[in-house]
Amino acid sequence: MFTVDNIQDIQDMARGAVLLGTGGGGDPYVGELFVAEQIKRGNYPTVVSCDEIADDAFVVSIAGIGAPTVIVEHLVSERSLRELLGRTEKFYGRKIDALISAEIGGANSMFPLALSAISGVPVLDADGIGRAVPQLEMTTFSIYGARATPSLLMDDSGNVVTIDAVSDAMAEELSRVVAGAMGAMAFMSVYPMSGEQTRRVAVQRTLTHTLEIGRCIREARETSGDIFADLVACLGSRDGRTAKILFDGKIADVVHETRDSWHWGMATIQSLDGSDDECTIEIRNEFIVARVNGKTVTVVPDLVTILDRESGEPLTAEMLAYGQRVKVLGYAADPMLRLPDSLKVLGPRCFGVDEDFRPIETL
Repeated sequence: MFTVDNIQDIQDMARGAVLLGTGGGGDPYVGELFVAEQIKRGNYPTVVSCDEIADDAFVVSIAGIGAPTVIVEHLVSERSLRELLGRTEKFYGRKIDALISAEIGGANSMFPLALSAISGVPVLDADGIGRAVPQLEMTTFSIYGARATPSLLMDDSGNVVTIDAVSDAMAEELSRVVAGAMGAMAFMSVYPMSGEQTRRVAVQRTLTHTLEIGRCIREARETSGDIFADLVACLGSRDGRTAKILFDGKIADVVHETRDSWHWGMATIQSLDGSDDECTIEIRNEFIVARVNGKTVTVVPDLVTILDRESGEPLTAEMLAYGQRVKVLGYAADPMLRLPDSLKVLGPRCFGVDEDFRPIETL
């Protein structure tokens, strides 16, 4: 267990969450500001491991749902978070013992920390995917037996909708419709689980991973170290997962399109060494595949991340613009995401990429 009692740690965690968000998940900046303000007031989030809670503990995920472009402009309401917690406990008829992130990548890493700061309910050092994904059913929670519903969705006006769906895929469809009616942004309590179930289905130690990543980038800057060499070493120290720089160049073209409630796009990056080498990144909310000169070098569920070439700052898909000098990083997904059952839901074809998954270390 540890308490997040300083603003620097929250800033580092937010930076790490952007990297694990692989371009999607929404920028956690607004959530970071909210938690930082709570820390100034003496309200600190508490983080515990899944091993520290009882088998019969009641765990729920608190998440934002909606368009990433709206989420980043949406302030976090203390009243709304408290109301959602109270409504959830009333609905289930029991006290919530712990909170957990639905996805550690992007803004959803911050919302449970924000609620923990104002309520005292601890946050588990775990999440449902170890990165960001665009749909509710694309989580290890769902894949390995936890149900997304019953769930509650609430907006800042106090409207509350309860969803109890026959499948998590249908829960995704219904939740998107409701979030659209709520202005493309809502908070939800989702994936009610026991402590024992959470230990089985969650990706472990991911909040501390965001802290490690963000701190590594910051300290390398402050000491004028080699940001990317340090970052690759930091990532590789996590269970021996492969991490490597895939490309170094300048964004020559970027296309953004909102279609079917998704952020679709393509970024084209040209080499800085005068060669004709080119890297393309396909976007479907997240960066889903990186290709160098037409050859796949990393593909979902492994992580593709784009970082500013000078500062090492991870970038969301919405931040990409012509002329930016960047480096493309590939990172092996948590082993849970590479299991056969996971690849049925998280493999490249589930994102419209017409190829089978191949691990980054073999490409």
